[in-house]
Amino acid sequence: MKEEFDPKKRFNERATVYDADVLKIIPGYAALHETARHLLETSLPENAFVLVAGVGTGNETVSLAERNPGWRVTGFDIAENMIDTASAKVEARGLGHRVELVHGTINDVFQEAFDGATALLVMHFIPYAQKLSFLREINFRLRPGGTLLLADFTGDRGSFEFESFVTAWEDYMLERREKEDVDETVGHTRRDLDILSHASMVELIQRAGFLHPRLFWKSLVFSAYIAEKGE
Repeated sequence: MKEEFDPKKRFNERATVYDADVLKIIPGYAALHETARHLLETSLPENAFVLVAGVGTGNETVSLAERNPGWRVTGFDIAENMIDTASAKVEARGLGHRVELVHGTINDVFQEAFDGATALLVMHFIPYAQKLSFLREINFRLRPGGTLLLADFTGDRGSFEFESFVTAWEDYMLERREKEDVDETVGHTRRDLDILSHASMVELIQRAGFLHPRLFWKSLVFSAYIAEKGE
């Protein structure tokens, strides 16, 4: 019997290597985060309150807080080791008065009226049946007109486009990682992740109460969207 995928276990185990490894896995990872930051900075007020879903090792959270001294940031992650790593970075940079990190899920975040929220490379780890609820919980915590940035693994499984992009993605990783590690990542993707097509992702964002979802970044099998909460 196949062992059930446990994202909490996977990211607890990968916390110490994540920062180095993610650059070898996601083509254009740095560009995604830089582009997302610029979108937030041109959309949100100088005293913005920002929610970060899937804090990971804290690089995104630290960057947003450091570059925007008037912002407050709350982030959450299900993996305790990720939160510990992120907390160390926050404290080392003296950002603890503006950054709160929560070990848990979106349901453990009790604040509301966030001006913006990010969920970058998080949704594909959430089962199909829970994706809409996750986005609706983010929507509930945003003020009217608040901005959502979402990046995810997307594609129509089995289509020519999907398979050709996966092949190119695998080739990208093989230049940077051992074949055994690449095979594990591709196998994990095909076996464990609940992946939506572009059309299904846009529809899901709209069903969760967001308006005008549009693509702002694309890299092979990864796509990122911006949308706003309805008034």
